[in-house]
Amino acid sequence: MRRLLLLFCLCSATVFGQKIYLQHEVEKPAEPAGGHSQLGQFIATNIQIPFLSSVKGINGRVYVKGVVEPDGSMSQLEVSRGLDSLTNKEAVRVLRLYKAWKPALIKGEKVRQSIVYPISFKTPANTSFDSSKFALVNYFDSKYRLTTDSKKYEFRSVMPVNEQGYIKQDVIYEQLKGSKWKEVARVPFKKKEIWHHMDFLENGADSVKAYLVFARDDNEASHSSEAIFQMNGKLISYTEYGPNNKASLIKKYDLSGMVRDLHVPTDSADLHLSWFDNGQIKSVTEDPVPRPNEYRERILANAWTSDGMQLVKDGEGHWQSVTRLYQGKLLWEQGPVVKGKKDGKWQGKWKDGTVHYDETYDNGTLKEGIAYEDGQKRTYQQAVIQPQFKGGINHFYRFLGENIVYPSEASRRGVSGRVFLSFVVCEDGSMCDYKVLKGVGFGIDEEALRVVKKMSGMWDPGVLRGKIVPVKYNLPVNFQLQ
Repeated sequence: MRRLLLLFCLCSATVFGQKIYLQHEVEKPAEPAGGHSQLGQFIATNIQIPFLSSVKGINGRVYVKGVVEPDGSMSQLEVSRGLDSLTNKEAVRVLRLYKAWKPALIKGEKVRQSIVYPISFKTPANTSFDSSKFALVNYFDSKYRLTTDSKKYEFRSVMPVNEQGYIKQDVIYEQLKGSKWKEVARVPFKKKEIWHHMDFLENGADSVKAYLVFARDDNEASHSSEAIFQMNGKLISYTEYGPNNKASLIKKYDLSGMVRDLHVPTDSADLHLSWFDNGQIKSVTEDPVPRPNEYRERILANAWTSDGMQLVKDGEGHWQSVTRLYQGKLLWEQGPVVKGKKDGKWQGKWKDGTVHYDETYDNGTLKEGIAYEDGQKRTYQQAVIQPQFKGGINHFYRFLGENIVYPSEASRRGVSGRVFLSFVVCEDGSMCDYKVLKGVGFGIDEEALRVVKKMSGMWDPGVLRGKIVPVKYNLPVNFQLQ
């Protein structure tokens, strides 16, 4: 053991004892693998502007000095010129996450190079922050429209926050009565321990213990951004909400605190950006929003390798990706892309190199597919067939309308809303694994679940590459008083 420790120390001393060159001393300077624009995008996506630094507005740069190592990481990071202690710390944190540098070269050999890199912090003053309440306070007129004109104030919302800017207590809604504000509604704050599913874990694990902070009303509408943290306080998921309580921005982090997936939903398509664990961008895709019981092929816009080589540019090139399937198995897929669509011959392989499928596409349309399993071949003309309610979508909605009984308690209180359910359609068309993802309360959740359970056996199962498979299905059920 003592010998191994000595050997490790000698190796470490050799690496860190190597000369550190300046930019003008090398033949090829260090640079980000995908270029400076991609590093800029990485920084903009990952930067968490410190709340206490931002409330008065901030516009400046922190200059971070460090050494680009031969393995693409940075060491000896320190601030050479900063703004304040919080932004300085954040600048170092973000730059430390990025490990996709192309190191400097001298005669073709990788060498260590010193660099200074600027990290920009820019945000306007947060005019809704009230330091006396340590809360975000927004004012509204008589029609509940945001206003900054004190003469039009009639309502306001008060959301207490912590020093990081995340909600920490109930959201209070008040109305101006004379010269005083009177509480008219309150949305409870909750801090809830959960097991959070993550796609970026190793050793076969798929979830980590975490806690969620949020404020939702009886209709499960969110009245703040929602964040999930590791038990050590590191952020691992963040969601912002826009009009109609729809998510407008979703960020997913790995355990190091790096954003690995950015999701921007819109009415027509959902934009996805993903990154490798070294900080190099991996892919940009768009998922057109489908109609009920419809499958629409993903648009493959751009893709790169982990060392920054672009494989697909503006929908043209050769795609390579690794997908973790619902069984936890990893599937390697590759094939040509034309105008953002699959074209020509595609192949999928399991981790051990075994071929799972061969497919031929024409302008995004599958012409022929062959799946290989247990020594057998299986042909198919459609890669994915979603579960279908027998009789079609009109029969589905008719079934809901004929079977739902509005709970008396909810009716008496005038409660309405949307229940989000999930269930699995099994191979025989039966259903199982029912879950209420977001509920309304007052008996509405139970009624939605009761009616959905009556659908068991009324579905045609889903099909993946010619094989009937269990498919998880998400379903919103609206309850609206007439």
